[in-house]
Amino acid sequence: MRQCREVSSRRRVPRTKITVPGPPADLVSRPRLLTVLDATTEAAMVFVGAPAGFGKTVLLAEWARRQDRGAVAWLSADADDNDDRLFWSAVLEALGGCGRLPEGNPLRELTVPDAPSADLAFLAQVADALDTLPKPVVLVLDAAQEITSPDPWHGLRALVRHQPAGLCLAIASRREPPLPLGRARLADRLVEVGAARLRFTADEADALFAAADAAVPRDEVAPLVARTGGWPAGLRLAAASAARHGSLREFDTGQDSGVLAYLTDEVLAPFTPAQRELLRTISICDELPAGLAPVLSGRADAEAMLHELGEPATRVVDSAGAPPHHRVTPLLRTYLRSELQRRAPDRARTLHAAAARWFAAHDRPAPALLHSVRAGDPARVGELLREHAVTLFLAGEHHVLRLALAVFDGRRMPAGPLAALISAALCLEAAETSAAGLQLASAEAAWPARPAPELTVLRQLAYSRLAQVDGTPARIRRAAEEVDERLADGTGLGGLATLHRAGVLLTLDQARETLVRLLGTAESLRQDFTVAQCLTTLAELAGRDGDYRVMETLARRAEVRRPRENSLRSLQGAQANALLSYGALLRGEPAECLKHAKETRLLVGDAPARAARDLRLLSETLRGAAEFELGSWHAGLRRMRRARTRLGTGRACPTGYAALCAVLEQRAALRLGAAAQARDTVRWALPILAGSGELLLMRARTQLRLGRHHAASTVLRSLADDGAPMELEWAMIEASLVGVQAALAAGARERAARLLDDALRTAEPTGVRFPFVFAPAELIGFLTSRLGGLGAGERFAGEILSVRRRLRTPPIPAPLTERERSVLRLLPTQRSIDEIAQDLTVSPNTVKTHVRGIYAKLDVRSRRDAVAIAQKRGLLDTEVADFTV
Repeated sequence: MRQCREVSSRRRVPRTKITVPGPPADLVSRPRLLTVLDATTEAAMVFVGAPAGFGKTVLLAEWARRQDRGAVAWLSADADDNDDRLFWSAVLEALGGCGRLPEGNPLRELTVPDAPSADLAFLAQVADALDTLPKPVVLVLDAAQEITSPDPWHGLRALVRHQPAGLCLAIASRREPPLPLGRARLADRLVEVGAARLRFTADEADALFAAADAAVPRDEVAPLVARTGGWPAGLRLAAASAARHGSLREFDTGQDSGVLAYLTDEVLAPFTPAQRELLRTISICDELPAGLAPVLSGRADAEAMLHELGEPATRVVDSAGAPPHHRVTPLLRTYLRSELQRRAPDRARTLHAAAARWFAAHDRPAPALLHSVRAGDPARVGELLREHAVTLFLAGEHHVLRLALAVFDGRRMPAGPLAALISAALCLEAAETSAAGLQLASAEAAWPARPAPELTVLRQLAYSRLAQVDGTPARIRRAAEEVDERLADGTGLGGLATLHRAGVLLTLDQARETLVRLLGTAESLRQDFTVAQCLTTLAELAGRDGDYRVMETLARRAEVRRPRENSLRSLQGAQANALLSYGALLRGEPAECLKHAKETRLLVGDAPARAARDLRLLSETLRGAAEFELGSWHAGLRRMRRARTRLGTGRACPTGYAALCAVLEQRAALRLGAAAQARDTVRWALPILAGSGELLLMRARTQLRLGRHHAASTVLRSLADDGAPMELEWAMIEASLVGVQAALAAGARERAARLLDDALRTAEPTGVRFPFVFAPAELIGFLTSRLGGLGAGERFAGEILSVRRRLRTPPIPAPLTERERSVLRLLPTQRSIDEIAQDLTVSPNTVKTHVRGIYAKLDVRSRRDAVAIAQKRGLLDTEVADFTV
């Protein structure tokens, strides 16, 4: 054995190199990953592997700070560690600073030989000293990719091979280290955290932005996470950019110099000049099919270089498929493209023109048109529009078409009436009826004497869609009748023509059969727009039939087909999201309902078209209902009232929408004691829903709320016996539960049990949990009391109670009486009790009684607290000034 030197023969190691780094100012704790690392007690090795900026160091450092004092030895690797003696000196210093290493442990005095990784005796001494530890030490080797010399890795392999019980080796690296990870995986002794796990979730990103005090609205967080792929560094850069500029505009457009500097210094620096130039060149394409990179770059080895750039250590290019399609990671692509456009605009246009020619030659009209637009070639854009506009419209490539048509904004359209009709159709899908009218007028002005069949059918479809978006039912029917299906069959528009006629001119069964057949054809032709329209219409039909599970499934498929480029309005997208919101509410998931309702509102915008107004009415009512059930009772009720009065008064709306909105609003108003709003809701619905079962349901509810349970039961029997038509299939479940409450109030528990069984039996196949989950406490108590005797309804009842427990919504406060509300509204005026009594023409003692009732129901002890709580709950809002019981 080689003679040991003095301890001073160890190489000097900076203290910062063996110290656990402190937390960043914007630290976001990640319990889901810390839990994974906590499994190291059974592991021999830990590998945290991902490219730059994935938060490997931050995660391991946070985990290390949470461990028992002295349980972790930390070593931050750098290029100096390619010196084998310096590396092992640092390892021993890091271990020596560990509290779990007893004073007499040989590692504290062990000297480092000249070639430690080749010195088996030295490595055996290290392993033996670790083996004697009462508790294992975790040695963290951070930034291990900096060690490129084989010597330190040779020594670590030998140490790991000894498997000392007192050591767990944790590696953080951009690439997989040359250690026996495969053997550790096979023995289930390896804990791995890769890039997929390290990506931020939307909740983690939200916490990051809050910690960084970044101006990022919550509804923009999830899309931003999608754009950055959850890359932690990218999200930190976004937070810093938003904090600097007050928004994400500079970050999203590639204009933030701080972000560019980080990408240049941290991401691009390890690459060769040739690799960087290739990335800059191909950044003009969102997606790069196999074979295009050599054309754009002029390099025969471009595909091989792209493969290298997709290696796990760097992963700036994602490749998938066979043959592969390549994508530069979105954030890097945005900044490279922006830099190219800024520094070499002529070269950027040349590259776009080359890409356009390649895509056109490979029968890819959408990217060919897009790159022609970016190349600034109006003549070529016009040619592609004449040849492919209809095909692209049916395929759902609406964003590309809008960009192409914008090239001719204010100039004569080279494609004549065809381009004008396509432009009108695009406007109608965004509910922009005024703009569509101008385009239709332009098409009429340029109409040829002998139009081609495709042009004629396209005009018929445009007018039919205009009627659907902003016309009366009679006008919609007339416009649909004018669509010539036979003429359309000889064009690519046959499926869309069938779709326009089927939803209006056929019976429900015929329409469903036709749409299913059309859906298959459209999917085979990759006509995504037609597919989405079919799915949405079928989803609406399923909802009308009460098949709510199918409704949600179809609406979800339709939503997936919606293009995600930018934030353009989309009637079809709004319709699909409204159905998803409706379905979520019926399943008893108000948070999910709220999310889809918000998305519906964004997609429909403030367009004045009739269809847009109807969807706003529906989405805002659903949103208000969800807020109500989540505990924001007054805010939710106000929202429903605004939806009705501002968007629905003075005109008819679809009876299904009116029924849903009225049933939901009246239900919430009665539960909160807002009888005046409940009455207004019924008055609004009366002319639209005359003769419907929903009106009888609302009447029964009112009678029950007034304590007239016999009258409520009589109304419900009338509903069952007379067979009044229901717009909402699930409303019969609600009616049965109102009957249960009336029977319980009358002491008729057997009748209540029969009605409850009927309601459960009807609801289970449809998955409708809403009326049960948010039922009054007395009904839930009765349901609970009957557990074990519900027979076939037992499982569904358990499911209902489980959802109710999970939601844990607070109980609705006791409603104020009409007089109490009148007194409450005068409390902020600082009038005396006598003055309030004079205003209300009652005695002071009566006012005092009402004030005591207000205090008790609001759980306060003073006038000031009563006013504060009333303001918080919205009880003093002018919009609810007429709430009475």
